[in-house]
Amino acid sequence: MSAWDQPLTFWEKVQEALNRLSILATVLSTTVTGIFRGQSGAKQYSVHVACAVIRKACVTYTPRQLQLQEAPTDETYRQFMTEQGLQPDTVPLKYGAKGHWIGNKNAKTVVVYYHGGGFFLNAYPHHFRYLGHIVKRLNNDVAFFFLSYSLTPHAAYPVQLRQAVEALRYILTQTNRSPSNIILGGDSAGANLALAVLLHLSHPNPEIDTLEISRPLAGVFCHAPWIDYRTDGPSVQKNAYKDMIRPEILNYWSAIYLGSKEGDAWSEPAKAPAEWWEGVKTEQVLIVAGGDEILISGIDEFAQKYKNVLPNMVYVVGSGETHVSAVYVADMVGHDTQQVEAIVNWLGARLV
Repeated sequence: MSAWDQPLTFWEKVQEALNRLSILATVLSTTVTGIFRGQSGAKQYSVHVACAVIRKACVTYTPRQLQLQEAPTDETYRQFMTEQGLQPDTVPLKYGAKGHWIGNKNAKTVVVYYHGGGFFLNAYPHHFRYLGHIVKRLNNDVAFFFLSYSLTPHAAYPVQLRQAVEALRYILTQTNRSPSNIILGGDSAGANLALAVLLHLSHPNPEIDTLEISRPLAGVFCHAPWIDYRTDGPSVQKNAYKDMIRPEILNYWSAIYLGSKEGDAWSEPAKAPAEWWEGVKTEQVLIVAGGDEILISGIDEFAQKYKNVLPNMVYVVGSGETHVSAVYVADMVGHDTQQVEAIVNWLGARLV
């Protein structure tokens, strides 16, 4: 067990208690000031307060406190399945990863799904509830194979991408599905992985085993993709008090993900040359994002730049929505945001 995995010390717990008081102060102050937020705050009052609290937590807690306050992804999945009265179904994968089934694993179409959290945070309960909701909306005609990958700082790039490729390899080789019945999907950092895996299929990362597929994948969908690590876009300032993310935390997460490496086309898919996207192994790409998130400038730039080489790309921006709001502020907005509706409709069209 590394020092990072050790339980919080007494003094760390004391500090954590003080942090809670600081966050409570944010709740109280934002509850009042949020009434007068005007156009500078989130569209919904409850979302405005929640995002302020999340922003405060991300810079108040130490990184270790932030990571350890949530249950591990594997445990959260087990709890979700127990709540649903279902038996957990987990598959060990190469390189220390695991795959968790959500929905009927005998469904014709499978989505290999990668969760967000800056490569640093475990999956939240609402990740599983959100995907379970999509399965129900689509009448159980699709299943999700949810990758539990190694988090930073325990592992750095390209470990997570290697594990993401292995999840797809498992579905191809062990479930005997055609690529035309497989979709890649993910949110935020997970959407980064989905695009990176797609690039790897046609332009292999030299540090990762190649994966040949016989025909194109059914599609790839990206929910608020974190596709480059710049924090100088116009939306970073414009949406600073609307969204839940702060540039400081993005800078920290991207630095520990890259480790000693420079960013490249697989760690930051927006850096891939245009001609790489012309030969990707799918014709169907969906990108959804929130109009009030700080990442929207980079996402919009990516979508506009590559729409000519990805002619079937569908790009949807949820008006007044924050970053992956169906997960991170799900209790305030519910699951059926504009972004989720776009994903459900797009997935439904792939199941025909």
